Amino acid sequence: VCYYYNIIYIYTILIINKMMKKSNYMPMAMNLAANQWSWLEDMASKYKLSSTSKAMRCCINCVALGDAKMQSDGGCCGCNNIITKDVELSAEQLAWLEGQKQQCVTGVKDSSKLSIEQKVVSACMKLDEYTVFGIIRCKSSVAKCEGAQEAVENIQQQFSMKKDEVVTKENIDICSKNCGCE
Repeated sequence: VCYYYNIIYIYTILIINKMMKKSNYMPMAMNLAANQWSWLEDMASKYKLSSTSKAMRCCINCVALGDAKMQSDGGCCGCNNIITKDVELSAEQLAWLEGQKQQCVTGVKDSSKLSIEQKVVSACMKLDEYTVFGIIRCKSSVAKCEGAQEAVENIQQQFSMKKDEVVTKENIDICSKNCGCE
């Protein structure tokens, strides 16, 4: 029940933001280890992303679409040095995180003390950077999305690729995936 109230709240805030012509993203206070924040900042800079929030959105989409797997034993991510910062996420990403938290509480045994957010970043830190930041994951189509078109150009430069070599996943819906704790 609590899960559904959280989802309704998330979408209500998003509608209010759109009515007030604010961002399509909502702020969320996120607790990550210092080395995870540092990695996100480095990746945002390296891949010419607009912010650390954008790097986190890439990580969430990567895991939510099954390109990276969260592990229930998560490992240590420098958990003794947790820092809280605000990131901006879409309503779908917030709903996906909330769904993962509910799944892990209700059905999956998890020996790890890491948060879902820490597990997402840890999973992405273990992957090759191209899988996380070099694959375009777009809610609409690249042809309709200015941000995705810019990302294609950045990836072409970063990885010395031709436009037709850049991998794209269009019309994604992360909430339709069931990629829970393993």
